Amino acid sequence: MCRMLAYYGRDKDYLKKLANCLVRASQKDPLSDDIHGDGWGVAALTTNKLVYYRSHLPIFEDKDNLESIIDSLDGEVKVIIHARQASDKNLVSVYYSHPYLESNHERLLFLAHNGSVDKYKLGEMIGIDPTLMVDSELVAKYLSIYGIKEVDKLRDVTQSALNLLLLEINRKDRSSHLFYYNYYRKDKIRRKEDYYKLYLHNGAVYSSSLAYTGCEKGEEVELGKLLVLNG
Repeated sequence: MCRMLAYYGRDKDYLKKLANCLVRASQKDPLSDDIHGDGWGVAALTTNKLVYYRSHLPIFEDKDNLESIIDSLDGEVKVIIHARQASDKNLVSVYYSHPYLESNHERLLFLAHNGSVDKYKLGEMIGIDPTLMVDSELVAKYLSIYGIKEVDKLRDVTQSALNLLLLEINRKDRSSHLFYYNYYRKDKIRRKEDYYKLYLHNGAVYSSSLAYTGCEKGEEVELGKLLVLNG
């Protein structure tokens, strides 16, 4: 399980506030008492810069790099930040930290995910042996191959939740969009339902735990609908 946020705008102070809420929620999740300490990462796009950083360190032990990255961003920014709690501790490494990057001839796609899907069924769908891969990586590959608008088809392999934050960059016209998707199986989740909710506030979408670590609760994101984050 993981905690994450996406932001689109120009308010660097607000982005720092969101990041600090994420750090606190990762150190001790107020909704589950979990520690999200199995790595973290960020993908950030500005007019003239693309920053992509992943670490095996807990986000709360790598705050200097987090703050440095945010300070380096100027003007309008689209950003995803993710802190990971691995379900399989054998699959903890810098290259398992989110966001994942996939690319093809049409687009670049950065993806952060909270929840779990059946990686073996998903591996069959895209013809990949998933043994040494994590489910979120396969989700990114699927959406890179078939397109983000096919996300609803992943519900059939979702085991708990399919909470997604996605930054897509179009190669042809160089446009970019931040997408978010909130879906969870009420019949399968093991934690309180609130844990799997996403909130929308002031150009940001974030995991529900951030609303209990200093950030606003905002508006609950609609379930099962692919949406674009507007600044």
